[in-house]
Amino acid sequence: MRAIGIILAVLVLGGCSAAQRKLAEVSGDWTSAWHEDPDGFRIRVPSGWKVQKLGNGQVAVVSGDRKSYIVVAPVVGRLDSCGSLLQGAMSNGWGAFPNATGVSVRPRNRGSALAEFTMHAGQIRAAVLCSAAGPNAAMLFGLAAPAVEFASTRPQLLSLLRSFSYATPTSPSAPSAPAEPPLEQWRDPTESAFSVMKPAGWRAEGGITRVSNLDVRAAFRFTSPDGLSTLWIGDSRLATCMVPGPQTMQVPGTGGYGGWCQYATGTQLAESYVQRGLGSDYGLSAIQITNRRDRTDLSQDADRLPANAGLRGVRNAFGEVDFTATRNGTPVAGRIAANTTFMPSVDPNLLAGSLQRNINGFIAAQGNEAQGARLMARVIASLQWNVQWVMANRGAAQKDANATMNYLRGQAELGQRMFEERMESSGRRAEARGDLLSGTVRMQDSQGNRYQAKAGSNFYYAVEQGLAVESDPNRAVLGTDQWAPLHNGSIDLRPLEVIQ
Repeated sequence: MRAIGIILAVLVLGGCSAAQRKLAEVSGDWTSAWHEDPDGFRIRVPSGWKVQKLGNGQVAVVSGDRKSYIVVAPVVGRLDSCGSLLQGAMSNGWGAFPNATGVSVRPRNRGSALAEFTMHAGQIRAAVLCSAAGPNAAMLFGLAAPAVEFASTRPQLLSLLRSFSYATPTSPSAPSAPAEPPLEQWRDPTESAFSVMKPAGWRAEGGITRVSNLDVRAAFRFTSPDGLSTLWIGDSRLATCMVPGPQTMQVPGTGGYGGWCQYATGTQLAESYVQRGLGSDYGLSAIQITNRRDRTDLSQDADRLPANAGLRGVRNAFGEVDFTATRNGTPVAGRIAANTTFMPSVDPNLLAGSLQRNINGFIAAQGNEAQGARLMARVIASLQWNVQWVMANRGAAQKDANATMNYLRGQAELGQRMFEERMESSGRRAEARGDLLSGTVRMQDSQGNRYQAKAGSNFYYAVEQGLAVESDPNRAVLGTDQWAPLHNGSIDLRPLEVIQ
């Protein structure tokens, strides 16, 4: 009986409508007395009939021959309409109405629905009404009787159903949740950056993680002495990451903890954290997500802050995820609240923007989730930052930012010089190639004056009237000559024959 077994989790006090809670007297001797049950309900019970509690809040009143009976069942946390709820309950087998055949489900007014069917090869006729008691709650009212007696017995069965109402339980209440532990102050052990109130006696871990003066992360967690409950704020692995634009190559393998990442809402981040981080971080097994919610109310409030400061395009997304698991052999449950802040870049095609990620959560023994949520709220509300640390950290970050800018500026200057030198070298090579092709030679004297002349001479000399420098390219070097070859006999070496 999947539908009923999952949904009928707790007894809903006051789940009936006013009309359904209104008692109706039953005429005749068919009803003998009121039954006041210590579990918190009352109903008229005919003589010889018995009250049976079927679990999960289901109550039945059964005749002595067990052929006629009524059933009242509260339904909480329903996600389906009454029609779908009844169809699922009957098709999957409801223990209160076994062997149902010929089931016909018809919608009724105000969101209700009626199921009619027979049992035991048509010998028993039955019907179940589903009445919506709220957005997520409903009541099921069922009756059954022998088919030949159904028409005549139905008025009395309906009278029994109308007499049912919830009351204050008189049985010993369930053990109350353990008292919340007192709080004691805990200070960041790494840099005394902040202080916070933690549950007394709980183990504290974490603090400030300084990757650099420009990247400082706060993350800590508190664990109860029995090892079942944990509160944590932040995760030092979740750094700001870059979201690639449509024209940027995707970079795989980052694991979502740094570098490049895909855009994610708070709900998506929390769900991914449950599936990939909780088991190894907190010793959990058999993890199952039971609920997920987008907190658009918080997202809208957060978006107003940058908008009021003149920042455009900043997008916040908050979300929550509930889960169950097993820790040290004990069932536990918890909640993770996450938020992401997306800041767009100047050119979203190359780089869509940066994504800041934050995550908080708690784990508690099943049944103590409300206490865990209250402790979490008290811890977060008590967080206080050290003003001196904040100012000093801002100063250090500013120095690092200035140093980074100076470094980048120096790198740019070196790159510019290298480019200029390469251009000059390329110019000289081009000039040399041009001189070679045009038969030009370039010279420089001891005073630094540079000259050019026609190539091909053995020596050059300057004539004052025709002195040429590169600043005046219209003037040429005059007076060039070549060494005469010795073998043509044009040089008379005889004067060397006589040396005085």
